[in-house]
Amino acid sequence: MCRAVFLSLVLAFTGGLAWAGAPAGDLTEADAVRTAGKWAALVGASDTAALENLLDSRYTHTHGTGMVETKKLFLGALRDGTRDYVRCKIVEPKVTLLGRVAVVSGVLDLKVLARERIIEGTNRFTMVVARTDGGIQVVAYQATLLARKE
Repeated sequence: MCRAVFLSLVLAFTGGLAWAGAPAGDLTEADAVRTAGKWAALVGASDTAALENLLDSRYTHTHGTGMVETKKLFLGALRDGTRDYVRCKIVEPKVTLLGRVAVVSGVLDLKVLARERIIEGTNRFTMVVARTDGGIQVVAYQATLLARKE
């Protein structure tokens, strides 16, 4: 009887990890790379309807300029045309898997029209992708502008 109770408690607290190996729902490298690529394509197309689903409600976007926006502010700038990503392409993605979370980093080639200015260049980026109740979503993005090679 004691063994049965103990086993039930172990299974309840570990979700069956002791018996089943990795927990169901862990992200794969392919999941993370596919999600990051989808994010870049949707941002480049200003597809705010699809981004609404792809971005977690807690999404934060830190631009290469240091400006930080919530999901609402980031999507609002795309909707009203304040910002238009003409080119947004991920190059050399690298993934660190952490169970239901992945950190994707790499280089982002971009060209943005923002407030009648053209911002063009290469950023080093870090993106957090997670399996949430809403599916696989982007939780955070941060960029650092790389110096131009002269």
